[in-house]
This record gives sequence, C-alpha cells and structure tokens, in this order.
Amino acid sequence: MEKSLARRQLIVKNNQSSSWFVAVKHMLRKYNLQEATWYLDNPVKKSLWTSNIKRTVHNYWSKSIVQLLPLYKGLDHLTTGNLEKGKIHPLFRINCHSAIDTARLPVKLKLLTGSYILQSKRIKMYKDETDPKCLLCSKDDETVTHFILHCVQLRNIRNKILLETVDVLNSLGIQFNELLDSEKLQIILDITPVATSRKLSPASVAKVERLTRRLIYQLHIARYKIVCG
Repeated sequence: MEKSLARRQLIVKNNQSSSWFVAVKHMLRKYNLQEATWYLDNPVKKSLWTSNIKRTVHNYWSKSIVQLLPLYKGLDHLTTGNLEKGKIHPLFRINCHSAIDTARLPVKLKLLTGSYILQSKRIKMYKDETDPKCLLCSKDDETVTHFILHCVQLRNIRNKILLETVDVLNSLGIQFNELLDSEKLQIILDITPVATSRKLSPASVAKVERLTRRLIYQLHIARYKIVCG
C-alpha cells in the first residue's frame, strides 16, 4: 500500500509541488542518483543506502567547491587542496581553549570566505554607499589587506599581537616581515598550505593559528567600537 501511495504521489504531483515525494525526487536528481521509482522497484539495504548516499553527497560537494572556488574572489585565501570528504577544513579542527577562543572563529571564517562586510564590499551591496574608503583612517579603500595589515587606526592592536606572531614564525624559519602582503594574509587567514610546504608540526600550526585568530578578533572589536561608537 505504501509503495502504491508513493507511486501515485510521484506521478500526480508536479515539480512545483511542496510534496515530500517531489522533494525527494529533486534531491535524487541533484546528486545524479536513480529515479525514485527505481528505488521502489529495487529496494536497497539500509547500510548500503546510507554509505552510497554519504559517498555521493561528499563527492558532489567536494567537486562543486573546487569548481566554484575560482569564481569567488573572496575565497582566494581558502585552501581546498587539503580538504577531506566529510570532514571540516583542517584549519578549524584546531581545538579552542576557551569560550573566547570559540567566539573568535566566526570572524576569521567570514574574512576567509569573503563575507565580512568591509567598506569596499558595502558599496557593491548597497546603492546608498558610494565611498570604499576605510571609515577608520580614510586613507585607502577598506579591503581585507588594508584592514588586517595597514589601517593606521588599528596599528597599536595589530603590532602588539603581530610581534608575538612574528617571533613564533621566525622560530619556524618563516621571515614574516619579508613576505609580500598576499603571503602575509595567507598565513594569517589560512596557514595550512604554508604548514604543508614547510612541514610544520601540528603544535606549531596550532600556536600560530591561535595567535592569528586573536589578532583578527581584536582588530574586529576595535573596528566595531570606532565605527559604531
């Protein structure tokens, strides 16, 4: 009886229907699986079904992320070469030591994925915004590079944490102050490709990562206080 009901729903309901059966049909097609009617005629064991779905979904999104990455400039510093199917990005596997450390993650994630709203981004989103200049120093366009590395209004906060970060990096053989801005940003936003090429230990990566999370969060808080008063 259940199979008959399912067949009827799949036949009667059009693709615009909010029916659960239609939603399942769309999902199966999205992931290039068999049609729903095929599974009604060929029941699959639960364990086999689960493993097949998991593998298919992971493959789909792994390929999609890699293919879409070049189209989004905001993702320039997000490394995908070290992604593992079904697992979070290696950068975010580093444990947080406290509630404050946990609170720092969203800010870094927004900057890493290009969703942090700086002035250069606001003018692309809001018609009444016409000036990309930094609201803190008014000297240059407020880009990610300017915000993290150059804004003079954030200099004191930046230098204090960067001094400690530079010392750690120097001890690892990375002369941070001699790097290009793009290379500095890569280390601050996502050190994993550098860690791979330099064969850094997990402990060293974690140490640098916690410092850069702290740096970005402190810059974010300082910016918010100045802009929002």
